[in-house]
Amino acid sequence: MRLHEELSEKVHIAAHLHDIGKIGIPDAILNKEGKLNEREWEVIKRHPQIGADILSKSSHLAKMKDIILYHHERFDGLGYPAGLFGQNIPLGARIIAICDSIDAMTSIRVYRKAYSLEYCYLELEKNLGKMYDPAIGELVLEHWKELIRTIGTKMDSDNP
Repeated sequence: MRLHEELSEKVHIAAHLHDIGKIGIPDAILNKEGKLNEREWEVIKRHPQIGADILSKSSHLAKMKDIILYHHERFDGLGYPAGLFGQNIPLGARIIAICDSIDAMTSIRVYRKAYSLEYCYLELEKNLGKMYDPAIGELVLEHWKELIRTIGTKMDSDNP
């Protein structure tokens, strides 16, 4: 994407910390095997705000709080916590949204097996302009073969 080095580093660190707010979510909800009920889903949706609040307490990490806060926003405005859309979502959050989705789809969950890389590709493609920034998504899809080398290695280590 030819990001400025400072922004690239900010996004890199934020990517590692994007779900830090989940420490404020009860394990019973995080590890639930079945579908979340409405109350549980509302609790889960608080993790970006919890994470942003944690980061705001550090002068070094506070500059990443908006990336953390908005990483579940959708390009079409149907995300959370604020319903931001399009370019109103910080660039770092739009990048992490795609990366987080790829990781989620290709990871084993207590309630399902990992999805195939083909399924993941098709889901990303289908949701460009809806869930994901279409320009960033197109770059991801253009470089898919490069990405799956890394993802495939991760999936192999996740599946004993």
